[in-house]
Amino acid sequence: MKWTKETLQNEADKYLTRNEFSKNNSKAYNAASDKKIMNELFKNHKNQGYSNKQVRKGYWSNEKLQKEANKYVTRNEFCIKNPSAYSATIKKKIINELFKNHKNHGHTNKQVPFGYWTTERLQAEADKYLTRTEFSKNNSGAYSAASDKKIMDELFKKHQNNGYSDKEEWKENSYVVYAYELKDFNKVYVGLTNNMIRRDREHLFSEKEKLSLFCKKNNLPLPKYKILEDNLNNKNVRNFEEYWYKFYKDNGWDMFNVAKTGSLGAAATKWTKKSLQKEADKCITRSEFSIKNGSAYTAASNKKLMDELFKNHPNQGLIITSDWTKEALQEEANKYKTRRTFQIKNPSAYLASSRKKIIDELFQNHPNKGYFGKPNGYWTKETLQEEANEYLTRSEFSIKNKGAYHTASNKKIIDELFQNHPNNGYIKKTKTKNN
Repeated sequence: MKWTKETLQNEADKYLTRNEFSKNNSKAYNAASDKKIMNELFKNHKNQGYSNKQVRKGYWSNEKLQKEANKYVTRNEFCIKNPSAYSATIKKKIINELFKNHKNHGHTNKQVPFGYWTTERLQAEADKYLTRTEFSKNNSGAYSAASDKKIMDELFKKHQNNGYSDKEEWKENSYVVYAYELKDFNKVYVGLTNNMIRRDREHLFSEKEKLSLFCKKNNLPLPKYKILEDNLNNKNVRNFEEYWYKFYKDNGWDMFNVAKTGSLGAAATKWTKKSLQKEADKCITRSEFSIKNGSAYTAASNKKLMDELFKNHPNQGLIITSDWTKEALQEEANKYKTRRTFQIKNPSAYLASSRKKIIDELFQNHPNKGYFGKPNGYWTKETLQEEANEYLTRSEFSIKNKGAYHTASNKKIIDELFQNHPNNGYIKKTKTKNN
């Protein structure tokens, strides 16, 4: 149908609002938009065809925004209760002017203005933690600011292992290509990893991988892995894995591999700028983005898109927490049984407690001092020996207390812990070369 001004006017007159027009006859609505006569079509409608929740372009003058801002105690309240007006305020860059006469300039007691995290403050904060992971978990706001400033390496240059928690994981040439061969069945699994001990254990206890399921079904022990290539980095390891996968397959082996080779871990989403923007728009702050979608956050950081993704967010997605009083923090901590619950339920108070270094004091009278499990540093050689003595075999130890077993593995003292156990903690004797 060819839409004329008259037919469009007749169609628009059927609806109370522009939204209703758009939903019920999108073709006519688009035609009216293309002809740029929407305002004329709705000039005699109530509120010019806008719903009560809408305002026309240019509605928010500085005076109206000031009047609206005066209804709210804080900027957050303004943002939540009238996002349209708040967005207009951000675009006009007059948020500080609107709240200059408000108490604390419209900031809550838990906030400080944009720009709080200077390099000096970030360094002081980073120095509280042994690793980057610990920094991220305990103060995501500061961690995000450090990431945005691209100074993470500088902050951790004097930390042990540059602040990385797993030496093997971050060692430059730590990757290997390995294979599990079941020669009697002409079957093989080819993989890559940067921690063969961990990966071997994952294969052993997996309930999903074809290799593990086949061994369990046929009552077979997991075969000893074979290192095919070592001293590889994360750039060339994929090529070597693909080479060996093809080598076995071309020589008639039946492959256990389900996923395509060439992956350094779980399948990753290919994040485009558009998909990252969509994810970022689901979150109010960069910290929330980091917590809710770590994969997308990392991709955005690597692509250096964070500022652009949050350019239209309140305070550019940066909400920084300020200090609480010690008394207020104690009162808040007393509401929660564990430190972890405290961190989840009130991250602002938890971060303030971390900065003041009073977490232990706040939870000194809590059961188990607020720890859900064992506190950091609990697993010493002595406590690990006591724990290992509770089990007959290494396998039982691994299954019933994965945390302690993992720590003992990292300390490389498993053999020592089970030296006095029957058969050194093995389920059955391992065949030797002489056998």
